[in-house]
Amino acid sequence: MTPDDGVGALDDAALATVARLRSRFRGALLGLALGDALAAPAQYARAGSFPAVKDLMGGGPYDLPAGAWTDDAALALLLARSLLASQGCHVDDQLERYRRWQQSGDGSATGECLGISASVSRALVDGEPAKDLADGADALVRVAPLAMWHYTAIDGLLDDLPGMVGVTSHEPATFEATREFAALMHRALRGLPLATRAPGPHSSMSSCAAGRALTSARDALVGAQNWKDAVLTAINAGGDADVHGAAAGQLAGAVFGIESIPARWLATLYGREQIEALADELLTEVLVRLGDGL
Repeated sequence: MTPDDGVGALDDAALATVARLRSRFRGALLGLALGDALAAPAQYARAGSFPAVKDLMGGGPYDLPAGAWTDDAALALLLARSLLASQGCHVDDQLERYRRWQQSGDGSATGECLGISASVSRALVDGEPAKDLADGADALVRVAPLAMWHYTAIDGLLDDLPGMVGVTSHEPATFEATREFAALMHRALRGLPLATRAPGPHSSMSSCAAGRALTSARDALVGAQNWKDAVLTAINAGGDADVHGAAAGQLAGAVFGIESIPARWLATLYGREQIEALADELLTEVLVRLGDGL
């Protein structure tokens, strides 16, 4: 429906469109946090060295209660709060929020700063990424809220991406992989096919943490029929399982919607109501911009 249709109030078709968007927005943000939480038993483990993750169990190196998430979801949710409070991508506000999380656990699931990497820790202390440390994939995992904020125009997303990434990351390969993932997330939120170019054999993306997370999430969606299958595929590959679970979780959540996420797991997810509220607030901002264009 376009403004030329002459429809002022939302009709049934527009309401259905809003419902689909709400499903994708909630699916993306809840899927991100749940993918992080599901990965606890597989964190840092080599594929095949642990019983396949099939349920939401907690545990792992941080002895998490079932449904609790770590740094990947914490940083993404703090970005969502920053976007809403600042009405845009303001890196100084993001940095201060991340510092409060580092120092006192503000915005965490359990009141503790769990899972913070050396590169993120140094970046938050120094106020800029440490050039002597390799980037993690934290910036890529934070993409969902920014893609949601810029639902109406991918140009704005790509313009804001360098600032968001640069809070904790410095390597060109990280920017390249995060940009590719952002394009995927934007397409998924809009209900478009995920067709995208794969990195060439000589791409630097293939050797960086963000590139591995991109590949894991993209591959997990190939042939997947629902959120659960996609995310468990990513997690059970081991390694940076929480990163890969959070990346695949947000992408699959946007593709399949919240209805595809097991309700029993959502009921156990820490902060579920607050995460849903953030998704709804981001959607409200989008709907205001769309106006009668629904």
